[in-house]
Amino acid sequence: MIVGRRDFVRPVETCQMPMFRLLGAPAKDKRIVLIDTGHVVYPSPPVVKEILDWLDRYLGPVRL
Repeated sequence: MIVGRRDFVRPVETCQMPMFRLLGAPAKDKRIVLIDTGHVVYPSPPVVKEILDWLDRYLGPVRL
């Protein structure tokens, strides 16, 4: 999960963390990433890197 650290709509401690704990994936396959932003997480370089790393891990790296 990629979430905003300062999300006032769905705060991390009362909304995001409980949902993260309830995800059915094994602990080794889930991760929460806190980005220094509010409710909307824009595709900044750290966000794009997290997404690409996840895709590479679960779908395999791009082969040309």
